[in-house]
Amino acid sequence: IQALVDRLRPSISLVENPPGWATLRTFAHLMNQYSASYYGYMWAEVLSADMFATRFEKEGVMNPKVGMDYRKMILAPGGTHNLNDHLTKFLGRSTNNEAFLKSRGIL
Repeated sequence: IQALVDRLRPSISLVENPPGWATLRTFAHLMNQYSASYYGYMWAEVLSADMFATRFEKEGVMNPKVGMDYRKMILAPGGTHNLNDHLTKFLGRSTNNEAFLKSRGIL
């Protein structure tokens, strides 16, 4: 598998592999307790796609009200309360994965 990665990476990234480079052996954190955390990144994409499609795409990316709502309802409170409560307030409804699935060509 490493030989395949060594061959494909430079043609895709347009960056030559460093001498002795072995990405499959340097991505070991996927095989320990941290591996489950990778699902958190995907869930963050689901939530961000929902926020973007529901508010920013519909009301305008440069809309000052949407930006201020995002700032006050999502960023400012941070982790002080349940994230779902912040998202529900910002979206005007419960979150869903429809925008994410559409962005991936699944729906």
